[in-house]
Amino acid sequence: MKRITLFILFALGAVVAHAQSITGKVVDAQGKALPGASVYWADTSVGTATDLEGGFSLYRVKDNNALVASFLGYTNDTIRVEAKQREVSFHLTEGVAVDAVVVEGGLGNYIRQDGLLKSENISFAGLCKMACCSLAESFENSASVTVGFSDAISGARQIKMLGLAGTYTQILDENRTIMRGLSAPYGLSYTPGMWLSSIQVSKGITSVTGGHEAITGQINLEHRKPTDEERMFLNIYLDTHLKPEVNISSAMPVTKDKRLSTVILAHASMDTMEHDGNDDGFRDMPMMRQFNIANRWLYQAENGMQVRWGAKYLNDYRLGGQVGYKPEMRKDDDWRNEWYDKKIYGSEVKNQEANAYFKLGKPVGKAVFDKENNEELRSNVAFVVDYDFFDENAYFGADKAYLGRQHMTTANAMYAHYFTPRSSLTSGVSASSRWVDETLTDWTQGGYNGENIALSPRRNESEVGAYTEYTYNIKDKLSVVAGLRYDYAFHFRQHLVTPRAHIKWNITPTTVLRGSVGMGHRPTDIVTDNIGIMATARALNIDTNLNRMEHALTAGGSLSHSISTIEPNDMTISVDYFYTRLYNTVVVDQEGNPWTIDIYNSDGRSRTHTAQIDITWTPIKRFDIFATFRYTDSRYTINNHGVPTLVERPLVSRYKALINLQYATNMRKWTFDLTAQLNGPARIPTQTGDLKDSTLSPIYPMLFAQVSRRIRKWEIYVGCENILNFKQKEPIISADDPYSTAFNSSLIWGPLMGAKAYIGVRFNLY
Repeated sequence: MKRITLFILFALGAVVAHAQSITGKVVDAQGKALPGASVYWADTSVGTATDLEGGFSLYRVKDNNALVASFLGYTNDTIRVEAKQREVSFHLTEGVAVDAVVVEGGLGNYIRQDGLLKSENISFAGLCKMACCSLAESFENSASVTVGFSDAISGARQIKMLGLAGTYTQILDENRTIMRGLSAPYGLSYTPGMWLSSIQVSKGITSVTGGHEAITGQINLEHRKPTDEERMFLNIYLDTHLKPEVNISSAMPVTKDKRLSTVILAHASMDTMEHDGNDDGFRDMPMMRQFNIANRWLYQAENGMQVRWGAKYLNDYRLGGQVGYKPEMRKDDDWRNEWYDKKIYGSEVKNQEANAYFKLGKPVGKAVFDKENNEELRSNVAFVVDYDFFDENAYFGADKAYLGRQHMTTANAMYAHYFTPRSSLTSGVSASSRWVDETLTDWTQGGYNGENIALSPRRNESEVGAYTEYTYNIKDKLSVVAGLRYDYAFHFRQHLVTPRAHIKWNITPTTVLRGSVGMGHRPTDIVTDNIGIMATARALNIDTNLNRMEHALTAGGSLSHSISTIEPNDMTISVDYFYTRLYNTVVVDQEGNPWTIDIYNSDGRSRTHTAQIDITWTPIKRFDIFATFRYTDSRYTINNHGVPTLVERPLVSRYKALINLQYATNMRKWTFDLTAQLNGPARIPTQTGDLKDSTLSPIYPMLFAQVSRRIRKWEIYVGCENILNFKQKEPIISADDPYSTAFNSSLIWGPLMGAKAYIGVRFNLY
């Protein structure tokens, strides 16, 4: 195994702490202490929670003097902390601030008014609005992100943004890229929702400091922090499908001065029953067992240096296929012939993942004093190294088996320099080594003899790169960012140049205009990017000259405006539009030939248009409304019997409408949530080889509801998903003949399971 050890730094948030600390207290309008209130430096992940008396102590952040306090059911308050100030006091009043930049609060989903990019925030309150067992289920209240299944066998979830698959969206864990390569198809199920404090969804291209792969957007996950005052959090969940789940987290200081702290996160879940709601003889979902555990550390030195490190391990098992299938049936050399004769279809997927990371950030040089905000800005250096191991062993029926193993090391080193309070430059170098060994056995290629298709075995997709990004910022008025990145991909022997630019203009204090344009590049993985092709009986026809490196241009913008209806600025309306043009598209075509799935490069047009409108409104205290509508036109060029033909990209919903209503009683003792969706039609690809035979899926609604009750340290919640019990009628084509070329379980456009009620309890100990 050839390894490359590379060192770099990724933008470690540029959050650098100062040795001085701030102490204070958070109380309500009557002076009553608010235990468990969140106190944090604005636009950072540095924060804490108040103790039983409402008190807190928090280290200064040198380049930030805006301290925010928030508490469920109360309006957030921001205090400007002077350079020599040691103590502060917050007096919160009841209500919810629409434009507050918070990770916990009343609004579950809201549009950020302060960010450079068009961003939708999903707070912890938003994560609690539904069962939210995993990251995949965290986007039910979002129209920007659509979540579905890749097929009806593996249970793999996939997202879509701007009309393209989630592989074009970069997913970060606190600014570390995750879910790349082989782990991508199952990764959305590997982050429990209750491990997170918030999710930020940014549409379009992003900063060059994060790499060249973010084409349609970026999703950043904020985990529970080692500095949280929550000594124990417990979430227990059970639904009507008899699936239990347990999530535990515990944050604690390790030293008396709290400079060293840690958080432990654990998750376990399993399916205990088989379900076949459509009576086709196949499980609606595979029987799954999952266990994962993570440990994160933070050390804050007196000189302002921060060191973060952590590790995670995951074990995932999935048993799919026909009801009653057991792995013991695959026990001797004759099992394949027996399966063909008796039409037995079973599937197993065994995944393991281990991850470790290290981050370091330190202020350097002289400070630049910002007279306007009365604060010092410090240049800083940062360094990040990340290692990820992923192993998959899977088979789908008697036809296809897949073995994949991936070792991935990434590193990023960055220096951020302030010339003036308004002008700064960030530069860095990066490197990555992605060692992959994967083998696909496709028995449909050679009858009973079988054929082993080696997908470039033991390849090393290593890269080195450098970037620079200039920022000019007039606070609350204008921000301009221009970046350029260069990478060399050794395996592909390609020079990747990535220019990107962003602008944010505060036209008025309540109106914000944003725009962005730039390039992106991403290498495709034939199997894992399209895991649904494994759950068909068609032979895979992969072009021997396939070029897996895709390129894209993305441009777009948004306009946000706050309106005063009942209270000042209690409504925000945001409109955005994005255009993406792909080059050298890798096409997975099952329409040109009814017996094969053809995988090749298309030099024809491939583009998407996406427009969306979002409205957030708080008409009365503790009653929040979030409504959104998205329209998508996504098309690509396929080889239609030798003729390049531009067609609508299959299984992409043309539109989605959503409204979420939440009402909470005083002190949020009771919280009521209702979400309604209307999902537009998607083109279902033809299975006959004639494009005229393609059809549209029906328009269908979805309804979700939940009620929660707080009792001191406990919260009990009950809810129901897919209340209207809508299901895709035939998710598996030719389920009665799984080894005919007509068998196909990858044409998924709707829900696989019907209504599901659940009950759960959350416990917090501070």
